[in-house]
Amino acid sequence: MAEQSCEEDLFCGVNKPDTEDPEDMSALDKKHTVIIDAPDKVEEGEEFEVTLKVGEYKEHPNEVGHFIEWMELYSGDTFLARLDLTPENSHYVMKTTVKLDHAHPLRGRAKCNLHGLWESEKEIEVV
Repeated sequence: MAEQSCEEDLFCGVNKPDTEDPEDMSALDKKHTVIIDAPDKVEEGEEFEVTLKVGEYKEHPNEVGHFIEWMELYSGDTFLARLDLTPENSHYVMKTTVKLDHAHPLRGRAKCNLHGLWESEKEIEVV
């Protein structure tokens, strides 16, 4: 049996855009990139708001056959929050309030029923 690579399989592993510049992204990357809106620097143990968005660069479909199933937020590998979504009646924005006691990159994940798992990271300084 031939060995398969994840490179051509959107459901194998975690997908990330090839570039951070939306002008250079493919249409697939633009529809699935997870945007993390949060401060660059936060006070240790103090609450702050984080917003995750999908489809900011190019609208992602929201129909029964093609939609974002869920969005999750992590600090490093530590799970912080999850939003389950339904087709047609939901919008791809997740807002939550968190607090950090140490610095790890925030990681946003979104699962498309047709194009797999997508992830982005944002560095946060904790002072």
